[in-house]
Amino acid sequence: MKMDRKKLAILMALAVSLPVLTGCIEKVKEVSGFSMDTINNIKSERTEDAVPYVVSKENPFYAVIATPAALYYDENGQHIEPLLVKDFENPSKPVERFMELYPVAYREIRGGSPENVSIELSKIWKKSDAALLIEDSFHGYELGIAAAPIASYLNIPIFVTSNTDNVRGILKKLGVKYTFICGNLEGHGMTWRFDSIDEINDFMIDLLKDRFEEIDYVTITNPLDITNVSVLNETEYEFQNVTASIDILPAQTVNLLVGGLLGLNDGMIGINTFEVPEHYKYARFVIDLINDDSELVSELGDDLILLIYGPDDEVYVYTSTAAGIPEVDENGDIVVDRVHYETIIYNKPGKYVAQVLARRVATLNGQYTLRIKVQQIDSPLEPLMNNLSSLAPYLTAYHRGIVFASPEFAFAGNESVGVEGVVYPSTNEGLVEPNNEHVLKIHEMLNNLLAKIANISADDTEALWQYYTENPIHIAILADATMVPMYYYYNPDSDNIIGVQLPSDFIYGDIDPKPGDVENNSYTYWPQQENAVGRVTGYDAEDCSALIARTIFYNEIIDAFGDWKNNATVQT
Repeated sequence: MKMDRKKLAILMALAVSLPVLTGCIEKVKEVSGFSMDTINNIKSERTEDAVPYVVSKENPFYAVIATPAALYYDENGQHIEPLLVKDFENPSKPVERFMELYPVAYREIRGGSPENVSIELSKIWKKSDAALLIEDSFHGYELGIAAAPIASYLNIPIFVTSNTDNVRGILKKLGVKYTFICGNLEGHGMTWRFDSIDEINDFMIDLLKDRFEEIDYVTITNPLDITNVSVLNETEYEFQNVTASIDILPAQTVNLLVGGLLGLNDGMIGINTFEVPEHYKYARFVIDLINDDSELVSELGDDLILLIYGPDDEVYVYTSTAAGIPEVDENGDIVVDRVHYETIIYNKPGKYVAQVLARRVATLNGQYTLRIKVQQIDSPLEPLMNNLSSLAPYLTAYHRGIVFASPEFAFAGNESVGVEGVVYPSTNEGLVEPNNEHVLKIHEMLNNLLAKIANISADDTEALWQYYTENPIHIAILADATMVPMYYYYNPDSDNIIGVQLPSDFIYGDIDPKPGDVENNSYTYWPQQENAVGRVTGYDAEDCSALIARTIFYNEIIDAFGDWKNNATVQT
């Protein structure tokens, strides 16, 4: 039976087109890991060496993407240039100062989607057998900051995207055959999808031992520091008032007593009241106290003190303009003395009293302005130092280390803890015990990681203690004390004003705190810190990037200062 011409034409067309169409379909094979032989055969070629980058603080992904561009390893060792974070509208002085001291041809990332920035920076590579793909989401970021050092160790680009197809053309152009995936993205070529931080760190341990033979650096950080709490409602208060000096000098003392006897504004001590509504589970106080008579602050050290008492008459806020950042003139003299202060309160609605005291040497009374915003917010987990985690890949890759990160590290008072009042243990002693229990859980997780690095069972604490006594490593905490909390050791002089207990990061370097008696150790008579611990902090990622850069490039900076530094005398 003969086939009609129409059917024959269709079959012929299919015969021709199917091989072509099949060739257009990307072959993606997901695997549970790459062998070290495969890893060692990954090659790349750059169009240029390490590039100094200044990235906008507006998106934390920028610093992550730029990490392998500014810092990478090859057969010749480490190649590194500065990676700075900058507010281009209002840059911080530390960043500007570093750029003056280390003048190189900085490239800037001022904006754009992370995907477009990734594509632009990928031009640094002429070809690359592998790439790291990170989903443009919080989940992608959470995994990405732990995985990003891989890109520096293997000298491969990072792509942040919401759809792999958007960068597939670039991947083909680079010749990418292997992809590491962080998040819900389609792979490209042979694909290893990371499902957890633990999986990333297990691979990182193998990679670092193979490449560098040892691991002596761990960075603890929290990806939650790129988030912000949401403001649901807000009420503003503004008070302008007069307060008398409480300095113990004859004129001030008489003025205070007479004012009190005459009933003049509680002895001329500024008293102001405001309220937290009943339905505010979490209330954030945003406070600005301004000394309207600041003329003598620079010369005599005058300042204002603020105390805020809650509905239970407990002190919830204690601060001073001496702790603030004043406005100064061109000579550096203070023209407006002020302090900005924020805190979060859990489940304490009602009337609050804000009391302003003055310490003035030459005057009896003075004017002040107090502004308070009472905000209803959705969570107490507010980062105190934003986006520090975005620098974890760069800092860690420089030290050939591992990023130990989790949003679960964060601690603040909430309904699950059940302690009302200020959500920070630093000013709420009722939170000390639950905070310490939380820190011990992080400590256990850290010991598990250290056990993997040492190839020792985490259950054998004595062997772990012995190993790190002989082979100490460095542990950097790149986070504020909400994102990675401190342990509070006993202090007999503890109170809400001078300080609650004794907060410390000592615990993170102590392998063997004694169960039930954490202030002592299991295997030494005196408490001993096996590993060195330091907290790397700054006002935000911008200032912190300058701190890291100054440290890494210290020798280059100091060499430019001339011979005087070799003959200088430091008096302490």
